[in-house]
Amino acid sequence: MSNVPIIILKEGTEEVREKEARKQNITAMVAIAETVRSTLGPKGMSKMLVDSMGDVTITNDGAEILKNLDIENIAANMMVNVAKSIDEDIGDGTTSAVIFSAALLNNALELIEQDIHPKPITHGYKLASDKTLEILKEIAEKISRDDNEILKNAAKTAMNAKDIAPLKDFFADLALKAVKHIADDDEKTFGKVGNVKIVKAPGKSLRETELINGVYIQKEKVNTMMPTLLKDAKIAVIRRKLDVKKTEFDAQVRISSPSEIQKFLDQEDKILLDYLKIFKDLGVNMIVNSSDISDKFGAYLAREGIAGIKNVGESDYKSIMKAVGANLVDDIASLSENDLGFAEKIVFEKLGDDEYTLLSGCKNPKSVSILLKGGLDKILSTAEVSLNDVLSVIAKILDTKTVVAGGGAIYIELAKRIRAYANEIGGKEQLAVNAFALALEEIPKTLIKNAGLEEIEKLTELRAAHKTDADKWIGIDTITNAIGDNFKKGIVEPAELINHIVKSGMELANLILRVDRIISSKGTKPAGLP
Repeated sequence: MSNVPIIILKEGTEEVREKEARKQNITAMVAIAETVRSTLGPKGMSKMLVDSMGDVTITNDGAEILKNLDIENIAANMMVNVAKSIDEDIGDGTTSAVIFSAALLNNALELIEQDIHPKPITHGYKLASDKTLEILKEIAEKISRDDNEILKNAAKTAMNAKDIAPLKDFFADLALKAVKHIADDDEKTFGKVGNVKIVKAPGKSLRETELINGVYIQKEKVNTMMPTLLKDAKIAVIRRKLDVKKTEFDAQVRISSPSEIQKFLDQEDKILLDYLKIFKDLGVNMIVNSSDISDKFGAYLAREGIAGIKNVGESDYKSIMKAVGANLVDDIASLSENDLGFAEKIVFEKLGDDEYTLLSGCKNPKSVSILLKGGLDKILSTAEVSLNDVLSVIAKILDTKTVVAGGGAIYIELAKRIRAYANEIGGKEQLAVNAFALALEEIPKTLIKNAGLEEIEKLTELRAAHKTDADKWIGIDTITNAIGDNFKKGIVEPAELINHIVKSGMELANLILRVDRIISSKGTKPAGLP
């Protein structure tokens, strides 16, 4: 009897095997890379995204484009997930990650078509990746948290390809100040980027954007008679409904005379007045409540010159607590001086069509706001995405304290050293290591192409310029189209970004290359097909 395995599959199941399976997966993933390739770099192009409702978004942000693509292809979705993880962990570099991953797969496909088995390719890619990360750790520039010039340069580099690039000096300074406000010495600044609250507001231009030493909340005061401006505010942040507490069960109150009605109402008033007394005795003149404040109690507060906002969301009241230094209190009776926060000024104002509460002049705030102003909603939305990326890049560098030169410099240097490393390796793995080096050069090659320059000429010039270790930061400045030392020019990016791109790109490529069969259930498309 034959030893050939028999696979019994449901009728209608489709199978794609070996080379065809890999080719389908890789082709789909390369197609995703081609979608965003032209957006890379200062001279990259933008994409117009039109959703099902007809809303139009014009952006050159790789993460934003990939997020809005409606992709059914499983293999392509894996590449999008890699890009998302880069965006979540670094805040920038999604386009580079996708281009590098696609180049690895494309180069591997060429080797497979030369009858090289995927096993030595995946092994070679793993060797090359480990060596690349080792070299990166060795050559990355170490900086301190006080190297403000380098931090600003990294912020400006991140903005070079954004729509806010014309104002990159202005926004780099503003973003650095914001991140320094929320940073501690615990090397966890990146996780605190959410403490920089970006509030979009109408204005003449983006240059009117300002950093608020406090927090903006889209909330109006509970009662119109409450003060519009408070100075030297003592702030209570609570989580307790400020109203007469209703019973959990149906109850019937029998009243036989008008005096009993008054007595009942007086009892309700006493509950509210007891609350009011607690706040007055502590000198509280601002209440931030995550729960409700009744109209009646709001009127009592207004009469005493106390302002309040109600039904404040969790993220907002946490931002307020970090900004003003308050503690969240559930039991009003236990409220003490130590629980209160402070702000030099609280203003209730209208921005556009929305009501806002501004708490500013906070002592050592760990939450700040950027009031982003602009003439059009589309401009504001694009600027918000770009600014978030910039804040993330600065925070990541503060945590890791390592940077490399941008403009393709780091990739050319790594590719040069990996080619030298390939000569130390025998067998078919050597071909894979060289293919890895070629994939690293795909990013500077794309930068050159998007700048409208001659790819082969400039790439050859870059390779030739990397003669010694002292030339490691020579790259291309696609704004001036000049080749030179990009680190001295201030074109820098987080070393951690390159680390993540290389590692995740290799892992994704090896995962796809190990797939030798696509089995699709009845009624579904093969995973590699669009």
